Amino acid sequence: MTAESDSKLHDRLATPPITVDGVEALAAWLEGTLGARLSAFAAGVTARDLARIAHGEERPDTNAERRLRNVFAVASLLAARDGAGSAYAWLTEPNAELGQRTPAELLHDGQTPEAVWFAAAPVF
Repeated sequence: MTAESDSKLHDRLATPPITVDGVEALAAWLEGTLGARLSAFAAGVTARDLARIAHGEERPDTNAERRLRNVFAVASLLAARDGAGSAYAWLTEPNAELGQRTPAELLHDGQTPEAVWFAAAPVF
């Protein structure tokens, strides 16, 4: 890997702002941080569509973009707070506050993210 390609990979995986950056940057971050399968499942798209969005080859419809941004919002919060591995684990583990369902399942089913975000919030 060259220094230039290493730099480009780092730029793709840096956490982009949720509302400012294009959806392709968010999709690339999700793909690189959580993996294509989990990210696509939680957002309700296929892994192939996620890859095409991440590489700028496809533009998601409004609903898919909203869902990708929702997954990104909660995953980036957790990754920034506790590391990328914690975001993956949290999304895939059944949660008592969510009726023993995984946060990824709720997001996949189109649940509004508020309930998922509140379950991610630390208890003081």
